[in-house]
Amino acid sequence: MPSTVQRLHKLGLIKPPSHIIGSIAYEAIVGSVSYGVTDDTSDMDVQGFSIPPKYMIFPHMAGIIKGFGDQGQNFEQWIQHHVICKDENRQYDFTIYSITKFFQLCMECNPNMLGVLFVPPRCILHCTSVGNIVRENRKAFLHAGALHKYKGYAHSQLYKTETKEHKGLAELIEFEQAHNIPNTVTLAEAHAEFEKRGTIQSLSHLNDIDAETYKNMYQIAFNHSKRIEKVKIQGYDTKFLYHVVRLVLECEQILINGDIDLERDREQLKAIRRGERDIKDVKDWFKEKELTMEKLYQDAITTKRLPKFPDEAKIKGILLNCLEEHYGSLSSAEIVKEDESITALRNIKNIVDNIRGIE
Repeated sequence: MPSTVQRLHKLGLIKPPSHIIGSIAYEAIVGSVSYGVTDDTSDMDVQGFSIPPKYMIFPHMAGIIKGFGDQGQNFEQWIQHHVICKDENRQYDFTIYSITKFFQLCMECNPNMLGVLFVPPRCILHCTSVGNIVRENRKAFLHAGALHKYKGYAHSQLYKTETKEHKGLAELIEFEQAHNIPNTVTLAEAHAEFEKRGTIQSLSHLNDIDAETYKNMYQIAFNHSKRIEKVKIQGYDTKFLYHVVRLVLECEQILINGDIDLERDREQLKAIRRGERDIKDVKDWFKEKELTMEKLYQDAITTKRLPKFPDEAKIKGILLNCLEEHYGSLSSAEIVKEDESITALRNIKNIVDNIRGIE
């Protein structure tokens, strides 16, 4: 089955780097569809990874000396957003990573990358034998350090919830307040006010110029984000709010189960997105959960349910298996295995760090 990138490239809708087209190992639908929050796939966020040419992974094969002279071509990721496929009545956003970049981010427990790796099977669009290797070993990327990443991302989402980051929203709210317009007015009502004066009592005091200004201001903000009406009425963005809860609950799954089920809490997330929990409630809940997660973090390390740090040697082994599956033998790449004494010293350091963490 061809990848989505290959298919849209043949249709002339996208222009990825040439080496990507035939080397994509894994593609998945991410975001609200993968969390089970919506089944609307008219907008599809597709992410995955490809395997660049061997000389990009092992530049010394092309005669490149690290830190000296021309470092040659490199590839970390390709991004193309707002790709409209009229035949499917669908818009795509693409992000395809190099397999090495993808592994590094997963090893750091980046929530977005783990979200790509742990999507439910129905969200996988394309998966080669290399993709299967990575999916089958996805739990190897999880470690207790996920707490710090997930908590940081949750704080970021909470900040976005409170600061109303939607372009044009602040100006729109300021206009409404200056003209005593209720924040419940919709864009359709704003259009109607301009087209047929006096149909909305709350806006009837506006003159034609003010009404046109208001309509245009609202339309511009709406074009940037279709959630603008809900954000204006609620006073915060329920999408960012549900991500706060999602990130916390996913982190708990990692610390307790060493696994992630992205759809487990979908009903709770749907309720938040519908506006059934206010921001104060979620903020209080998050504050309590931070304390709970710290205890889970210590318990996971004490009971050895999870390693405190990623097992880099194990993950590197999985990466090399993937590269051999794709390239064939890596003997020509002259990979130098880590000296056993260095491996032992790293293991001793991790043990000492774990003991210090417990104390």
